[in-house]
Amino acid sequence: MGRSFLWVLCFGSVAAAGEPPAPALCTLDDDALLTLDEQWPAVPTDHSVSLEDRVTDHLTDWGNHVGNQMDQLSHHVASLHVDGRARRAQLHLGYGNEHLEVQMDSSWLFADGKAYVKAKFELAVQGHKFYVELPDVDVSRDSYRNDSFTEVNVSVVERRF
Repeated sequence: MGRSFLWVLCFGSVAAAGEPPAPALCTLDDDALLTLDEQWPAVPTDHSVSLEDRVTDHLTDWGNHVGNQMDQLSHHVASLHVDGRARRAQLHLGYGNEHLEVQMDSSWLFADGKAYVKAKFELAVQGHKFYVELPDVDVSRDSYRNDSFTEVNVSVVERRF
């Protein structure tokens, strides 16, 4: 009884004369014999922004927000611009009047656990301007015998080829 019942259940039912046959409950076609890898070969690719880029963008926005607030609160004496994707920051400090003007611009690159700083200094006294390009500075954190410190390397002699 079990086998004949399954045969009727899977492959159709007996219909009376003149009645349309009842639909089969289970049909075996070519798609039913495919494996799961053949039916769904790969997980769809995710085209959204990665978590690393989202964190970088949020930190960039936060840094620029702090820079804008610093610019407004200091009446344009200090400003900061951050580009997190390029790992760069620009810091500007400057103030002056008709007798004395002081400007300091610096460009920061954060890479290899260090901050590389290029800075220039401008001083104007009674209309006479002096430009000083400061040597490159590398700033890094280190520790020795459980004491942490900040290491500042200033290149006094620069070689260029």
